[in-house]
Amino acid sequence: MQWPGRDKLIAGSVVFAVVFCLTARPVLNAADTNRTSSPAEATLADRLFGYANEITNALHRLPSDDRGESDYRRALDAYGQVIRLNTDNYVTSESLIRKAELLREMADAKGDSALYQQAISAYRSIVVEHPHSAFVGDALIGIAQINEENLQDLDGAAAAYKELISYFPSSVLAREANAILARFDAQLKNRPVDVVISPGNERVAGVPALTNIRSFGGPDYARVVIDLSDQAGYNERRAGNRLSVQIDRAVVSSSLSGRRFIVGASGLLKRITVTDAASQNKARVDIEVGALSDYSTFILSDPDRIVIDVHAGGTLERSVRDSSVASARNDTTARPANSRSDSQTRARNFTADANSLNSLPEISDPILSLPPANAAKVTDAATAATQSLADKVDSKAAQAPLKRIVIDPGHGGHDTGTISPGGMQEKDLVLDVGRRLRAYIKHNYPDVEVIMTRDADRFVALEERTAIANSRHADLFISIHANASPSRGASGVETFFVSPDRVPADEVQTATRENARPASEKAQEKPEPMYASVTVGNRIAESRELARYIQSGLVRGIGAQSPRTAMNRGVKHAAFAVLLGSAMPSVLAEVSFLSNPKDEALLQTGAFRERVAASLFAGLNAYLKKNRTSENKSK
Repeated sequence: MQWPGRDKLIAGSVVFAVVFCLTARPVLNAADTNRTSSPAEATLADRLFGYANEITNALHRLPSDDRGESDYRRALDAYGQVIRLNTDNYVTSESLIRKAELLREMADAKGDSALYQQAISAYRSIVVEHPHSAFVGDALIGIAQINEENLQDLDGAAAAYKELISYFPSSVLAREANAILARFDAQLKNRPVDVVISPGNERVAGVPALTNIRSFGGPDYARVVIDLSDQAGYNERRAGNRLSVQIDRAVVSSSLSGRRFIVGASGLLKRITVTDAASQNKARVDIEVGALSDYSTFILSDPDRIVIDVHAGGTLERSVRDSSVASARNDTTARPANSRSDSQTRARNFTADANSLNSLPEISDPILSLPPANAAKVTDAATAATQSLADKVDSKAAQAPLKRIVIDPGHGGHDTGTISPGGMQEKDLVLDVGRRLRAYIKHNYPDVEVIMTRDADRFVALEERTAIANSRHADLFISIHANASPSRGASGVETFFVSPDRVPADEVQTATRENARPASEKAQEKPEPMYASVTVGNRIAESRELARYIQSGLVRGIGAQSPRTAMNRGVKHAAFAVLLGSAMPSVLAEVSFLSNPKDEALLQTGAFRERVAASLFAGLNAYLKKNRTSENKSK
């Protein structure tokens, strides 16, 4: 799947309203001209709509982890009342767009393809039943994006983009849609369907269903995610450049019948096909690649899914791959822990490598902020006045063979992460800190490419974040998050990496918050054991070392200004989904507790966020100076 096309379409939607003024259908830019309801009826519709908005606003004020399905259903039912009343065309169509957006949020959170289909149906109702509505453009964009990005349905996406072009032929979006269709062109020509379902393929009670397949990747790496309705055992077999995954006791969802999946025209991944044996309750997924060298598999839950990482390089050790596949396959009945959104687990004390400051590596250089005027472009005068950290980076470290670093600001879009008592959202904080960290890296290592998994407020799937780093051959991966606890006094910083061993039950509980799709109703369910497979290329020793330096930078750097905020909670290992399968040293840093009012007050200021970014960079820089310089000497 190619990310640039999607980003262009999203960027194009920003100017959507302006473009409408220039299109052949200017009426779509206006309020519904068929608004003929009486004042009394309009008042009733407005009241119901207002009530639905209140419920939705209350829902969005909750941290994303605390939003349960029942909360979403309340809001959906409220908009449904307006839609059923149908006395005001404008309010009805706006209720449909709000309903579609909520369903799409739920689908993103739960990874449920059936919810994506429901969102498409709501969008489609606007186009069919309210063709002159001001929301037709938004509806068509929503349908196109879901088909391309979420369902990765080649024919569905192509049809949606063609419809978008027919409605608004002179718009910027039409040009972007034409570019996407040109990218699809080679796949649309003379290619048979990818999903073949045998007669009598009906859902059987208690039998898991294969509901969707998603893929991400690049020229020599691909990640394939098989979405399931419930846990299922599986095994895989390699034959040349084809990898076959057979899922036991599973049926292929009828919604996939005749599907052709979107795959990159010039990538490693060539085709994904699905067949079923309904009488045996088995499904098989065949993954065809250009040149298969190594692969690994692991399972995640809530929703249940199988993740397959495929590499063409041959630079990864076969022994690591073999152990990872075995750990994921040999006990397929032991599924990952319920990813329940119990925020209390965030504050639990886990076994760490060490909790004393003396156990952390030294950070030799002073931890100083970049000049505040422009962190990315430091003037000579400001450098002389401020003594930037860049002046302390020795030449050997600056010449280290480092090409690419990926920064992953957690959450995004409707996934707010935790929300502080004062309303600060984790997604906004970590994006700001990530941008500041990028400025430090670019200033001190100008030849290093810094890639952000998101540079805007948008949702990015957990599996896609790792795939971005792998497909771009990143040398390091740093995911940034903020912590939360039911105790407002909890404070401190901690840094995680993935351990090669089975993750203890206690540590699973910390990983569940970042891995989870919101599912508050499951909070009372007994968590099941989680087995963290060591995936291909996951460089454990280097990840641990990077985590130690990042933790040291946070403790020493933030601690110089606020010792309690930087209390050392240790370096730990946990099975965060965003770290699983990474082919480079990877860490996840929890830089503060947003649930702590004192920490929140500090984080409200740009100066303290700058301190957090400077501390992250100090740890990263010390790691690079020690490890990359020693690598050069050994060559």
